[in-house]
Amino acid sequence: MRGFLAPLAILLASLTFRPALGRAADGVSEAPDETTTLSPVIVEAVPSTGGILPGSCSSAYAIPMDVVDTPRAVTPVSKTLMEAAGIGQWGKWDPLSITYLNPAAMVDPSQAACASAPDIRGRQGLTFLNGIEENVNFGLQDIPWNFNMVESMDLVEGPPGAVFGATQPSNGYVNYITKQPYFDRFRGDAWATIGMYDQYMWGAEVGGPIDHPTASQSSTLGYRLSYLGMNNGSYYDSIFDQQENFYGAIGWHPNDRYHADLFADFGTYSYMLEDVLMNRPTESLIQDGLYYPGYPPLSQVGSPTPPPANTFLGTPVPVSPRQTIKYPGDLGRAITGMAQLVQSVQVSDDVQLVNNTLFWYADHIASEDEIFFQEAWKGCYEIDNRTELRERFTTPGFFGPMKHFIDAGVEWRYQYVLAYDSLEFTVPNQWSVFENPDLRNGAFSPYFQAWVRNPSAPGGGEWLVPGGPYPFYFEPLNGSTGTNFTRYWKASPFWQQTIQLTDTLSLILGARLDLYMISAETPPGTPAVLFEQLNTTQALPLFNVSPTWKPFPWMTTYFNFNWAQATDVGGGGGYSPTFTNQAFHLLNELEELGVKFSLARNRLFLSADVFHEDTYLFNYLEPANPAQINGFETTATYQPNQSFWIRANYLFMSGVENWSASPYGPPLVQTYSTAQADRLGLPLDNQGNFPPGSYALIGWPEQTVSGMATYQLDNGLGATVGGLFFSDMYLGYEHQVRIPPEFVLNAQAFYARPRWEARLYLFNFTDEHYWLPNGFAFSRVRTLNLDTIYPGWPFWIEGTVTWKF
Repeated sequence: MRGFLAPLAILLASLTFRPALGRAADGVSEAPDETTTLSPVIVEAVPSTGGILPGSCSSAYAIPMDVVDTPRAVTPVSKTLMEAAGIGQWGKWDPLSITYLNPAAMVDPSQAACASAPDIRGRQGLTFLNGIEENVNFGLQDIPWNFNMVESMDLVEGPPGAVFGATQPSNGYVNYITKQPYFDRFRGDAWATIGMYDQYMWGAEVGGPIDHPTASQSSTLGYRLSYLGMNNGSYYDSIFDQQENFYGAIGWHPNDRYHADLFADFGTYSYMLEDVLMNRPTESLIQDGLYYPGYPPLSQVGSPTPPPANTFLGTPVPVSPRQTIKYPGDLGRAITGMAQLVQSVQVSDDVQLVNNTLFWYADHIASEDEIFFQEAWKGCYEIDNRTELRERFTTPGFFGPMKHFIDAGVEWRYQYVLAYDSLEFTVPNQWSVFENPDLRNGAFSPYFQAWVRNPSAPGGGEWLVPGGPYPFYFEPLNGSTGTNFTRYWKASPFWQQTIQLTDTLSLILGARLDLYMISAETPPGTPAVLFEQLNTTQALPLFNVSPTWKPFPWMTTYFNFNWAQATDVGGGGGYSPTFTNQAFHLLNELEELGVKFSLARNRLFLSADVFHEDTYLFNYLEPANPAQINGFETTATYQPNQSFWIRANYLFMSGVENWSASPYGPPLVQTYSTAQADRLGLPLDNQGNFPPGSYALIGWPEQTVSGMATYQLDNGLGATVGGLFFSDMYLGYEHQVRIPPEFVLNAQAFYARPRWEARLYLFNFTDEHYWLPNGFAFSRVRTLNLDTIYPGWPFWIEGTVTWKF
């Protein structure tokens, strides 16, 4: 914050803005300007067009504002951009597709199979559905996210403001706009996708008006139904992903005063987690594809005094990046359900009432026995309701009438979490990709069995999860690792006011108070001697202020200050009974100074900003600790016509973990490279900590460049090319192992006609051998970065054909 005080003082003394408020496309009402009145919530389909320039967005301040005038770093991602970047073409989040559009966003390779949102500025982003936070899908391993219900999405950098709020510290979030019902006419499509490495997906969609109005009337009742099926293999051995998803939306708009829209989704999942693929990362593996073979006897795996690595490791030999250390018995199974009702009442021309209710359900089990990780979340759910009163009015001011827009109300949440997790016995580097895969199970080790039913073992020992599946283990006292039985209420009054001081100067002020009433305990199956319980009430404030100056119609400058306290979390978004008061008061502070331009008759969009964030790192087994990031980013988007567009992005970001006040420094499952362990006779997986102090974030490139370009002929034939570049990334705090600078190029050829469409994706078409760290920057799984590494997919092809009717 210190470096931004001078610019803030200048801006507060002289800045303003006139918000350009546009049509809502995501179920949130329009805010008024000088001439319009409050209009109803508009819920309608967003068509797939060639337009990619930013327009109206409601994901930053809950009311639609022109992105050019929004005082936040926002990236609206339309269906057109999703198709161009290949987002969802893997049937889930992949590591890099979103990075082509925004270099601040990637997906942890360890979470690529099961992330509900990408990492943003180095931390897993929060997930919102039509403006409501979905919080159950958070913890160690989430459930796979499919895009069947997604119409578009907005990626917002930095923590949410007063209306949206947040449960955890974040460096950004994604607000998914779900598919809306059709009111104009009946329509639908059917599609199929086939790709190399056994990629098979298919789906269909229909929708239209339910009533049958006359030619002079418009429909008041519309629907939309969508289905997705998936049976995907993988480039990597043993990995697969099978899903089915059913989505429906129905809207009732009887008049201009009242709108109601109901969305529902149900999904089933069977998958193998992609976490921990290739282990023993070294410079020789990254540069030359050479792997250290050899492994200790199973009787020594997980020993408190592991044997020296040079007693069993051999000379590095060539290895295929397809090989993994997965145990064939690993599994992931899940069921999810969602229902959301959005209603609006137009009380008068200047007053509107909006209510948004979300229900989310998740039940899943997952195991990666090679590390040893097991997780069972049983019947977790949340109910969240936000009621907003929106009003506009005018008051006298020093420079003439001042226009105000207030969005105030209360949000409440009830969440139920029953989460069992085991991750204390972590031994990934003790396996080899060349050994019998049926032996790669930590539970087979006598040292693991010594922890079973042993209250003195780490985390309270290993205990069987009640009701199975058998054998599934959990540790009752592993803190932020996950295990908890939580029921809590949260009530959050909030207030946000937009004040237009002059024609060029404007101010957004917001405040929120999150009141938590938490009951957390060790779950059923915990022995009485280990039982812990926490009943606490916590109050967490949030404040944001955003002055904006618009000296010209085509230029906006802004400053954003967001100060909040947020909470640490365990599995399923619950709370460990071992949490202290500090876990409920984690600082999340953002300062951002930016400028945006809309030039060339609104065909060219430019933006740039500098930012600073004070936040906290989530850690396995240990309390959260402070961290800071600083960065600069810029984006240029140019679309002179419907046939051609180009987008280019640049990000510089660095960060520091501050362990100075801790009795120990950052932990790693292995604190040195496998090459050093072999050279010096050190054990693998030594489970160590570095000394207290400050450390640069690991597993993150300081510089990222990305871009895309598309050209389409009038006959429907077109092509897209995208590229991204990373500067080097260090895997450990000792900076022994480095991923050098690398780039990845994708391409796409397509042919679009009114009744059908074909797309051919050419991923990594130059066949670059690239690598990614297991966990980026703030990720909890950064502790495994010297144990496991992600080999990027080589050149591969995928094609989609769609028939429209």
